[in-house]
Amino acid sequence: MTDPIKLTNLARHFERGGMDVQALRGVDLSVEPGEFVALVGPSGSGKSTLLNLLGGLDRATAGELWLNGTALHSATEADRTLHRRRRIGFIFQSFNLLPRLTALENVAVPLMLSGVSLAEREARAKALLEKVGLGHRLDHYPTELSGGEQQRTAVARALIHNPSLILADEPTGNLDSKTGEEVMALLKELNREQGIILIVVTHDEEVAAYADRIVKLRDGNIVEELVGSGRSPDRAGMWHGEDAGHSAENADSPNQKNQGNQVNLRSIKGGLQFSDIIRQALSNLRRRPVRNVLTAGGVLIGIVTLVAMVSFGVGVQREVQRNFESIGLENLFVRPIYDEPDVFDPFAEPAPQTPITPEMVAQIEQLPDVVGVTPELQLPFSIDIALTYGDTSLPIRVTDGNEPEFNFGNEPEPLAGSFLDSRATAGTVLVKGVADSLLAEGESYDSLIGEEVVLTVQLPRGEMETFTSEIVGVRDGFGGSIIELGLAEREAILAWWFNEPNFLQTEGYDSLTVQTTDLGAITAVSTQIEELGLQTQSLEAILNVANQVLGLMQALLGSVGGLALLVAALGVANTMMMAIYERTREIGVLKALGASAGEIRALFTVEAAMLGLLGGFFGLIFGTLLGRLVDWIGHRFLIAEGVTGIGQLSVVPWWLALGSLAFAAFIGVVAGLYPAARAARLDPVAALRHE
Repeated sequence: MTDPIKLTNLARHFERGGMDVQALRGVDLSVEPGEFVALVGPSGSGKSTLLNLLGGLDRATAGELWLNGTALHSATEADRTLHRRRRIGFIFQSFNLLPRLTALENVAVPLMLSGVSLAEREARAKALLEKVGLGHRLDHYPTELSGGEQQRTAVARALIHNPSLILADEPTGNLDSKTGEEVMALLKELNREQGIILIVVTHDEEVAAYADRIVKLRDGNIVEELVGSGRSPDRAGMWHGEDAGHSAENADSPNQKNQGNQVNLRSIKGGLQFSDIIRQALSNLRRRPVRNVLTAGGVLIGIVTLVAMVSFGVGVQREVQRNFESIGLENLFVRPIYDEPDVFDPFAEPAPQTPITPEMVAQIEQLPDVVGVTPELQLPFSIDIALTYGDTSLPIRVTDGNEPEFNFGNEPEPLAGSFLDSRATAGTVLVKGVADSLLAEGESYDSLIGEEVVLTVQLPRGEMETFTSEIVGVRDGFGGSIIELGLAEREAILAWWFNEPNFLQTEGYDSLTVQTTDLGAITAVSTQIEELGLQTQSLEAILNVANQVLGLMQALLGSVGGLALLVAALGVANTMMMAIYERTREIGVLKALGASAGEIRALFTVEAAMLGLLGGFFGLIFGTLLGRLVDWIGHRFLIAEGVTGIGQLSVVPWWLALGSLAFAAFIGVVAGLYPAARAARLDPVAALRHE
């Protein structure tokens, strides 16, 4: 430092409990480069307040404070942070070493905050610790060091970045007399040989005697200035056996050395590196492993739910896609266009503009690129049908045996007889449960094939009519009251139901499934059918709709995991708030050493993100395993029910894996924003006093 420190009419007032406390009252003081000044006085005299103002930890209420060309009285927070980082070395009465860092790492903190590489700062810290006699304690934590060793470590930390001003607050207050003398001798030597301004706050007259000048304060005013004895230290004991004198490189005058230091300080660029933020966050997460694991567990549960549910949505969507493709995307679904319903009779059935008559079916079959046409007839939903075989009568429901079946995997084999297909215009297929009810003891399903059954249909107003049909097959399936009917039986039932003997000529079929030669023929065939006054829809279009529905289902299923993650975010926020409370003093130390509010915020935000990411990583693993387990159980159940050939239903694609990890980290970041902002806003002076 080439310019003197100048304080002009400096004042600092505090508001406490509605009262104005005047810590400093118009102080005027000048400190020359290389000078050693002791600030003494009773408690409450303003010594520590003055020290905080010099260090840029606090801002003056009035007056001016100039330090090497910087107007600290009007400096911004960023400028005061840079001032602490580059020019100031703090030595505290209670040492204020970071408990999770070794002596080597503690000393290197100021360099870390200045963006110095890990290798360089460790080399410089090691060399400095060796000079203060702690070369054998590099990897020891503060709790493993004696009071004198901790203070020597703190001195080394204050010197590591070549400061131009060292501020020591009761540096020997927690030391025995012998260790205190060694520490003061060390500071005095540094002051003399390196030209560093040294300002010490003390109650101890023996400590003050080391200073070149003693400034006495009382009630916020300077009441007396004395010339100190500036006694020389015991060089033999200062370094614990190390050579106390510096080599020829230290033979320059103090001002010359200090100017060299200023050049080095200007060369320091950047700040806390992201790699160091990650390293510090990992170290801090190891402090409370049980609490952090439980917090991450909340995120884990949310990610497990998210991954497991969405993976089933993806798997089912892929299986549907596969089965649609196995059926053939070259199929067209043809339906008539219906007139608008009569607003005066909302219960009237809409009439087709162009009925799909048997003649029209034959015409469509003759179109180029058409392989086959399958007509379909639907029975009314409210129809009441009973099936009678011998002495057994059962209420039954009719499914459409002529509709294309969307089976998972391979086409199942009939248990007896055959299935209804596009060429089967008559006949009944019984589901296993119905067939079991009709069998006599000792009979097999084959004994039912070719037998006649009677279908009794009842209108809503009570009239009944019977129709006969022949059993042509028995198939596996769920339910004990389901049958399939051929087109002939359906046509007969509908003609009676609507009292329309020529039902197919007037109403026509409900729909057609038209199979084309290939996917490329879909457009041409569709155009020709639409020219007949009908509407068409391809299986590919239906698949797109199905994919949209399944995508919506995935979003709904994923929202369940998202809600669980929001609950977990509260746990992350609570953990981070507890961490701030526990580490308030450390935050104050970091700010005193030059950490900016943004860097403090980044430290806590990254910690929260890593908590989320930790839960997300294990949640992804367990969610994948859970999905596979449920998939395996589901397969075993379906195989037991006779459904085989099903593909994997729980699929975790890369985007789901990366997305779940990113979402977990995002939840951590969001949960950590408020705690991190609160940590960044902490007043460094109040934080350093926190117990």
